[in-house]
This record gives sequence, C-alpha cells and structure tokens, in this order.
Amino acid sequence: MLRRLVLSFRVKTLLAILWFGFTLALVAWWWFFSMKQTELKDSARRMFFWEGSSLIAFVIVGGGMLVFLTYRDERRHERLKFFFSNFTHDIKTSISRLQLQAEVLKEESKENPNEKQNPVFQRLVNDVSRLDLQLENSLWFANLEDSQFYIEKLSLVALIEKLKNDFENLKFKIEGNEVALFDRRALASVFRNLFQNALIHGKATEVNLKIEVQGSFVHVTLSDNGVGFQGEVLKLGNEILREQNGRGNGLGLMLSRRLMKRMKGDLRIFKSGSTSTSVEKTKGVSSSSSNGFKAEVILPRSRG
Repeated sequence: MLRRLVLSFRVKTLLAILWFGFTLALVAWWWFFSMKQTELKDSARRMFFWEGSSLIAFVIVGGGMLVFLTYRDERRHERLKFFFSNFTHDIKTSISRLQLQAEVLKEESKENPNEKQNPVFQRLVNDVSRLDLQLENSLWFANLEDSQFYIEKLSLVALIEKLKNDFENLKFKIEGNEVALFDRRALASVFRNLFQNALIHGKATEVNLKIEVQGSFVHVTLSDNGVGFQGEVLKLGNEILREQNGRGNGLGLMLSRRLMKRMKGDLRIFKSGSTSTSVEKTKGVSSSSSNGFKAEVILPRSRG
C-alpha cells in the first residue's frame, strides 16, 4: 500500500501531505488539550474553542490548497516533459530524414563527373548534423535525471569508428584499443560534442585520440590542431559561457561532463598547450603542442 502511494505521488506532493498531516495533528492536539483543562473559566474556554476552531480551519484550507497546487504543478510538469520528449523525438526523426536526403544529393553530385560539385550540399549536411546534435543535447538536459543508463562493456574504437562518418572534414588518428563500461548513447553524445567543438569552434582538421589503461580506468586523451580555447579553461564544462566572436556557450561540454559523472567517469579539459597529469605519469614526457584543444575522457574498466 505504501509503495503504491509513493509511486502515485511525486516527492513534493508527499512532502506537502506529510507537512499538512503533521501540522493538523499538532494543532488538533493543542486544541483538544486546552479544552480539557478543568480550571479554565467559561470565557477562557470559549476563547480557546473559537481560536482553536479557526486555527484548525485555516490549517485544513491552507494545507489542502498547498497539496492541491503542488499536485497540479507536478502534473503540469509531467505533461510538459511528455510533450517535449515526443516533440523532440518527432523533430529528430525529421532531421534524420533530411540529413539522409542531403547525403544522397551530395553523393549523387560526386558520382556525376559532368557536373561541378556543389558545396551547398556539404554545408547542408554539416548544418543538419549540428542541428541534430543541439537537439540531442536539449533532450539530454530535459531528461538527464530521469534517464536510464544501460552500462555495457564495449570497445571504444568501435564506437569512435561509427562516429567518424558524421565528421568527414576531420582526420582521425587513433592510438590504442581498449574496452570500458559505458552507455553507448551517452558516450556517443560526449564524443560528438567534443568533435563538434574541435571542428566548429576550434577550426581543427585533425583529431588525435590516445586510449590507454591507468589502474581501474580507461583514459581517452583527445587533442586537435585547432586554435584552442582562448579563455578561462576552468569554466569549460562547469558553467554556461557568454557567446562572443563565434565562440559557443559551452553547453555541450557541460552536458558531456554530467553524462560522464552519471557513467561513474569524468571529463577533464586542459588549457591549450598543457599536458594532463595522467599522461605525464605514464610516459614521463610531454605530448602537448602550443595550439589546439585537449580533453581527457575517463571511464571505468569494471563495476564496483
């Protein structure tokens, strides 16, 4: 019975009901105890009677309104979340179809040697892919706390190889191959945000990924040959940045860090030209360059 009640109501509604019940019981006990005092005069007894009755009435009306408004607010929140999820799903389906059509047009223009390849098709594919990623980020933010993660032991290289097809303008160099525990969809979103950040904001043409085992974790060090981030690197992934000079607001990196935390991992971001402490300890040399963006994705190797 208690479990069914908990499943029927949300936490806020349950807290409102508990507060209402406790306050009403306390006021009723005070009123009943006051009326039982035999040494009270009739005038004092009437005063306690009307004051107690008014107080109980106010508590019942106020508490009932609080429970009702809290329950209505949570129902409205559930309806909005349901609408947003369905709306986002429908838009993602339409965007996927549009992206497929754009890729077909681009391939057809390549196969026809008599026609000059139109760069508009490539820009269309890139813009649709970027829109799809932004929509996916919004969907993650809307349902991050309620989302269920399906943690599996999978190959990192296999996942990255599938994502490479969405970034034809980037040249990938992958060193190492390890398996780790992660949710396939969540980690794909993390890597997509990192690759998109390197391509769009970093103007990079090459991305290097180094996969290595350090203790009970797998470290994936990502670096590119782009312009890097000119600003306070500690803000990346921790707060929303102000968009300026074509720079993004850091929403994708902040989402990526939260996704990594949900998978019991971490995302570390380093300043351009810096070297991660983990790489220094294992190799003893610096592999950084003066330019570019550097990040480290850390994933557990086993449960526990």
